[in-house]
Amino acid sequence: MKKTTIKDIAKAAGVSIATVSYILNDVKTQSISDETRVKVLKVAQQLKYVTNRTAQSLKIKKTGLIGILLFKDNKQSPWSDLKYAKAICKIEQQCSALGYHVIFMQIDSTAPSYKVIMERNLDGVFLINVDQERFSTITPYFGFGIPVFVIDSYIEDSLFHKIIPDMEASFRLSRALLGEDPQFLVMDSYNNDNWRGAIKQASGLAEDRIYVYENPSGMQAFLGQFNGRPGIVMNEFVANEAAKTYQNMIAWCTCHCPEILREDMAKVSFDLNDYTAIVHLMDNYIHDVEYVHEEKFLFLSVSS
Repeated sequence: MKKTTIKDIAKAAGVSIATVSYILNDVKTQSISDETRVKVLKVAQQLKYVTNRTAQSLKIKKTGLIGILLFKDNKQSPWSDLKYAKAICKIEQQCSALGYHVIFMQIDSTAPSYKVIMERNLDGVFLINVDQERFSTITPYFGFGIPVFVIDSYIEDSLFHKIIPDMEASFRLSRALLGEDPQFLVMDSYNNDNWRGAIKQASGLAEDRIYVYENPSGMQAFLGQFNGRPGIVMNEFVANEAAKTYQNMIAWCTCHCPEILREDMAKVSFDLNDYTAIVHLMDNYIHDVEYVHEEKFLFLSVSS
């Protein structure tokens, strides 16, 4: 297969070869609009452009910085700030073991600011709970070829790795633990519409048997329809709230905090240790510009 060249990118983007070169090499002395930069970088990604290994090593200096950007819940709940605490700690721990420093930032949906990104040359980025629109807005700020991994987001772009709980395995295990099919699902309220849709589809349940968490009263009214029949509640904080009035359920520990649940409550957990291999995968991308990992979905393994 013929390799993509900057001439190909220039033609597809409708700009000069020089402009493409300036953008891909991040030349600071040229005045180029943000719109043009975004367009060229997007075309380069779509055409799967790979820079020359020798030239790349001369032009790009690694900073040793990994970014973790957490997009706050659009609908905040009392436990929103705790949902990803353990996952973030695990990622930071593994990055540190490989010699990286981590920059952490929370992004508010009402007034997003990407200043910290623009001021740093990051070697790699983890985006947590990001919706498609803000993903498209923020990715152009990253340098070309920077590995971007998204957590709990279903991004419709094969260039990026998606880190998500193994939904199919989770539903299989839940059915085995219940001894029958679950009759309902209480979902966490993720920002990403496609991810919510993927969970609903994997459940096999009708829409009226699924409740996306908004508040305690809404959830309790939903659960009241099922008269003690078995079901699933995602997020152990939500499960604790549900357990005040409802008992026959399995809690999915998507926040990695099973210790907050009663010992006798059935639960499904997701392995934080999977992040060790994931961080090493990002490290491979950082140190080898030609490295490719074909599988774009990275699943967190499940256990009871």
